[in-house]
Amino acid sequence: MNDRLAKGAPPNSIDLLVHPSGWINEYLFADWLQHITKSAKPTMSEKHIVILDGHSSHKSLKAINLVRDSAVTLISLPPHTTHRMQPLDIVFYGPLKTGYNEEADNWAVSHPGK
Repeated sequence: MNDRLAKGAPPNSIDLLVHPSGWINEYLFADWLQHITKSAKPTMSEKHIVILDGHSSHKSLKAINLVRDSAVTLISLPPHTTHRMQPLDIVFYGPLKTGYNEEADNWAVSHPGK
């Protein structure tokens, strides 16, 4: 973990949670979920929804117990469908990525060796 990644993080941010493997696990997800629940302060009259992919770290007993005791509902997308179920990936981020890559290529051509 590089501490510089947390530089300029918003107030009340939790320390960056990482696993030595670089992947999330059920314990890190539960810590993240607990922080989000505490920060967002959902209530029974103002429930919150967290939409997830089907990663196994999102399906732990600890995570399920955390949301049972709060006003948070977890929705897990079907496997291999997140690219279809998240339209911003196609409508917004696709063109953004294309435009960014074009500009980065143009800059690299204009600034050789940098």
